Amino acid sequence: MKRMKQLVTTIEGSSDDSLELNFPEATPDPNSESDFMILEKSFISVVKAITTKGYESAEDDVIYVHEPADVELTDYAQELAFLPDFSDHSPTELDFSAANVMNSTLSGDDQAKLVNVLKTHKSIMIASGNALPPPAYGVVCDINVNEHAPIKQRARRIPIRYPQKLYELLKGLLKANLVSFSDSQWASPIVIVLKKNGEDIRLCIDYKMANAVTSIMEYAMPLVDDLLTDL
Repeated sequence: MKRMKQLVTTIEGSSDDSLELNFPEATPDPNSESDFMILEKSFISVVKAITTKGYESAEDDVIYVHEPADVELTDYAQELAFLPDFSDHSPTELDFSAANVMNSTLSGDDQAKLVNVLKTHKSIMIASGNALPPPAYGVVCDINVNEHAPIKQRARRIPIRYPQKLYELLKGLLKANLVSFSDSQWASPIVIVLKKNGEDIRLCIDYKMANAVTSIMEYAMPLVDDLLTDL
């Protein structure tokens, strides 16, 4: 989900009308608005439309109740892609004077060299706790879809009580540079999954149709001993 052409979120109201949160297509112009600003302006426009059309009350939402079923997480392996939750992440702050960095057996010069090496590569390091992983730039993922035509699915409807929570999750992903707007002809819908507390949401993407035309890549996993030998 590094790049999405057009993120369209349909907000479900109390009548047959619906509101759509439409984001403009990406542009290569470096002076254009940032993805975060596009998201923020679109969210504000939806909030104004909700207020104008009288959708303020969540009690009027059209709610569909599904009976629970015994489903293992493995059943969702080829269905949904769970995106990271940045609501309570800790900042990536590296302590180069910590006990796991300082080594009493090293001389002062060697210790300084070690710290310099760590600082040189700090952009790929992750701090302890719930720190954000660094985004992977320049990585190309070649997925074999057997020359299938691009699949572009329509947006899913979400209850009117969740646009604010959805906005916060998308804002976190954009700020972390893990997603951005894209020109891809492939589009899969956002799916809102309620957490156990029944209030917070988890942001997912339904790749079921895309996975159906994707060839499974099978390859032997390397052994740890072999990887260490190659170092």
